[in-house]
Amino acid sequence: MSMTIRTLKRSPTGRESVRERDFEGPLISFGRDASCDVPLTDLSVALQHGALRLDDKDDIYFDTAPEQTVVINNRMKSGRQGPLKPGTVIKIGPYQITIETPAEGKSFTALLEEVMVDEAAPKATLAEKQVFGLGRALPSKRLMSWAFLLAILGIFLVLPIHVINQPDGKVAEAVPFQTDLAWNSGPVSLMHSNLMNNCAACHEKPWKAVADSACIDCHKDTGDHAPSGDMRQASLDVTAFEKHLQDISIAFGRPVERCASCHVEHNTRAHIMPSNQETCGSCHAGLDERLPNTELLNVADFGSDHPQFRPTIITQPSVTDPTTIRVSLDDNPKGFSGLKFPHDIHMSQTGGVPKMAGQLDARYAFSDGVDCEDCHRQEAGGALYEPVRMTSDCAMCHSIVFEDDEGYPRTLRHGEPEEVIASMRDFYDAKALGNIRDAEMNTRTRRRPGRAASLRELNRRELAFKQSEQRTIAKVDAIFSEGGACYDCHVIDRPNDITTLDFVVRPISVSDAFYPKSPFNHAAHEIGDLTCDSCHAAKTSKTSNDILLPKIGVCRDCHIGEESYRAGGKFAEGKFPTNCLTCHSYHNEPHMALDDVQKASLSNPHFGGGLK
Repeated sequence: MSMTIRTLKRSPTGRESVRERDFEGPLISFGRDASCDVPLTDLSVALQHGALRLDDKDDIYFDTAPEQTVVINNRMKSGRQGPLKPGTVIKIGPYQITIETPAEGKSFTALLEEVMVDEAAPKATLAEKQVFGLGRALPSKRLMSWAFLLAILGIFLVLPIHVINQPDGKVAEAVPFQTDLAWNSGPVSLMHSNLMNNCAACHEKPWKAVADSACIDCHKDTGDHAPSGDMRQASLDVTAFEKHLQDISIAFGRPVERCASCHVEHNTRAHIMPSNQETCGSCHAGLDERLPNTELLNVADFGSDHPQFRPTIITQPSVTDPTTIRVSLDDNPKGFSGLKFPHDIHMSQTGGVPKMAGQLDARYAFSDGVDCEDCHRQEAGGALYEPVRMTSDCAMCHSIVFEDDEGYPRTLRHGEPEEVIASMRDFYDAKALGNIRDAEMNTRTRRRPGRAASLRELNRRELAFKQSEQRTIAKVDAIFSEGGACYDCHVIDRPNDITTLDFVVRPISVSDAFYPKSPFNHAAHEIGDLTCDSCHAAKTSKTSNDILLPKIGVCRDCHIGEESYRAGGKFAEGKFPTNCLTCHSYHNEPHMALDDVQKASLSNPHFGGGLK
């Protein structure tokens, strides 16, 4: 079975040359691929475009490749076409295959030629367009290009400059639109949307970059992150090219260390408050190498390179100035708030506490003992918890009644030891006076006349007040001694002589600001099956000196840094990417001295001052 392809080529002078090529077999493939039997190099031809096929009956077919087409006798076709008769013309791009009558001894013959485009036709068409087209009625393209260029420069450059330099001129009044609006690189961020129509609030002077003073006019209370000298020293060294760019920026009135260097406005891609981890990690990773005297620890990524938490713990309570230290949770620190409170007893499911809770269920809704939320209630915002108060949270179980006055319970005033003692003295003195008055009003008792009766009345009064004082001392000593109403929860300093009643109740400083530089929102963590026990081991705590804060490993069960999250793997499965601003703030003076931290914490109503 012999097949012949005759390839016809024409030279620029019109000379024709024909080259014949014989193929053995029933198939001849066409395409741009070098493996095809007949390569066709034009880019309009597919790599595998199609093939001529000869069947057992010597019938000729043309099979196109999937999704490819050919033109057969001026009709577009795809798939298998045939049988093809002599004279059939197949066009593949600029190539034309003509089926010929097979020569003697041949099963198939075809003529392949590349059809040249007639150059005269486009020229004639172009001449017609020039004569009859709309372009004849318009200026030349070059003239229109220059006219549009000058119009753009005039409207969007010259006019805005003129209006900026002469804002009160006639041109500014006549123009019905904001001339420099085209210079706006993007919309104003949501935080600055109130300044949308007041450009001068930030852009104080034409041709000058926004100055820090314009930002400080509104953000007066925004503190510095750290001293500028320390920040320069802690920053990474810039490359020579970056230094060159900085010099150019400074030359054009754009200092490197300015508010707008980080807070990019009019740019939707760059958030007005950058929160990416690299912003912080560029300085804080390896910080001790560039800033040797710093007390801060190196940190680069919450998931892989972050030190253990270091809470601020009260070691000596005070009403105004408690003593605090900052210590790592790895050291299992103990605090001292001045309060005696064993969580394990109160949260036990056995013993007296659940039994009492059952008795008070109808009044205080204790269903299954004492839970965390029975004493700790979230604020309206959900971030912190309200202070635990004796009158509303403890008195339901812990009574501070010191006497039952004929069915009327006499209750001590909580939080004021001096008034507690004064109230008890007044109560028992009043009782003594009442007894004397009752005796004097008893007319059935006969009295001897004369001075002896008056002396007896005076002695009776002195004895009554002496007994009242003794009873007051005994009662005060009882409530401030072991088993008393105050002793069980407070640290009591007893006087050497109890008759002086100089009992001192040490102040209580319970902190809700263990991390004053890192605010934590409890409401945001009320998800899934998380409970208080998930993070706080209160049920096993035997003393209030325990610091019931979770270590960093507990947080890493759900949170990892952005770099760790991008790295992926099993470590990142089911985790939330967390950047530095999730827990830290930048301008809220996170690096202030520890004394300042204490003062800031004391200003919090949840910190210091004891329980109310």
